[in-house]
Amino acid sequence: MNDKILVITDKKPDCELFDQILGPKGFDIEGMCLSEEIEIAILKDTYAAVLADYDLIKERVYDWLGFFQESRSRACLILYGENIEPGNIADMLQKGAYGLIPRSLLSERLYDTVLGGLENRKTFVDILGMVDALRDVNETLEKEKDGLRKKNQELGFINRLSSEVAYDHNWDRILPRIMDAGLQKVADIEMFSILYQIGTRWKLALHLSGKEINKETLERLKEDMIVRFLTLSAKIVSTKDMDLHLYPANIRVSSSSPISFSNQCIRPLSLAGKVLGMLVIVPKGGKKPNKGLQELMSTVSNILSMSLKNAQEYNRLKEMAVTDGLTGIYNHKGFIEFMQREFQRTRRYNKPLSLIMIDVDNFKSVNDSFGHQAGDSVLRDLAGCLKKSMRQTDIVARYGGDEFAILLPETDMDKAKMLMKRIL
Repeated sequence: MNDKILVITDKKPDCELFDQILGPKGFDIEGMCLSEEIEIAILKDTYAAVLADYDLIKERVYDWLGFFQESRSRACLILYGENIEPGNIADMLQKGAYGLIPRSLLSERLYDTVLGGLENRKTFVDILGMVDALRDVNETLEKEKDGLRKKNQELGFINRLSSEVAYDHNWDRILPRIMDAGLQKVADIEMFSILYQIGTRWKLALHLSGKEINKETLERLKEDMIVRFLTLSAKIVSTKDMDLHLYPANIRVSSSSPISFSNQCIRPLSLAGKVLGMLVIVPKGGKKPNKGLQELMSTVSNILSMSLKNAQEYNRLKEMAVTDGLTGIYNHKGFIEFMQREFQRTRRYNKPLSLIMIDVDNFKSVNDSFGHQAGDSVLRDLAGCLKKSMRQTDIVARYGGDEFAILLPETDMDKAKMLMKRIL
């Protein structure tokens, strides 16, 4: 049976476009106008995905997002439209929308977004199935108190973890969230580590049961994680491109006794066959991971995989919101955010901060004489030159139109003038 997709719109051409793109791919398209019958249809849980015109449901979009979560709908919600406010994108993704497609990019992005949404849905359904399965086990083992207590703890941990991280896009605090959900109450572990990527940076988050780690052990662990990840994904990660996050934060790197991590439980963080990261745990006392621990870590890796994918997508959309579409550098919004942070930092640490404003002379005449495509090319080339000429810590932005701004942290007036001369 083909997957059914519900399209909520009052525009007949939308359904025709979706049927034209998705029909040949094996999807059945069903269109509905905005009415009370829609919620009844969604509750039947027969749809794989719901495509909703944001411009039509704009005033009720947050009610809908709440309805999807409260009803535990297994359909993924994808929004599209012309007037999606950039400032609301992050909030809607946080509350459960899988994706948002500008109407102008529907033909280009619709199929890939639907596929990604269905993979996300499959993982979510698997997680719900695991939770239901554990609940069934809970009822079956009611008379076996010790086993029941352990399963109750695992079920509680999985529910808390899923609630904590499923739509949490701040992976800088992923380890505290996992520990706060109660991992150490259901697994006796010496070490828990996650290798993952957000944006262009790789991160190694490492939790230890002790208060210090041997320096040699830490370096061997990094190399071991890189090698094992290469085996899983065929991706090469350099320690130079890796940020280390230790938890608790007061763990000391010292010359203490080395930790043996020969008996590991390794699980990839993957969706749709794509490896996004890797989870590694080491049981206490050098013990081999038992079957129960391995099954628990498989469930944890499924939950974290979906969360990581959402965090990566959120980071990508957040970057788009502060990036100028023409030049690829920061836009006015991104520049203002960076300037406010740097200004506060400058005042706190009493460091210099310089700002360079650039206006392109006679730019209007270029547009008038050669057309807007030529003008766009000039702006792109200028942005590229500015970015190449600046230091990695400098912020280059398109302030608006033909105006550019460069923020120079920890740079006084004399150094700023020298940098400006180098550009000119």
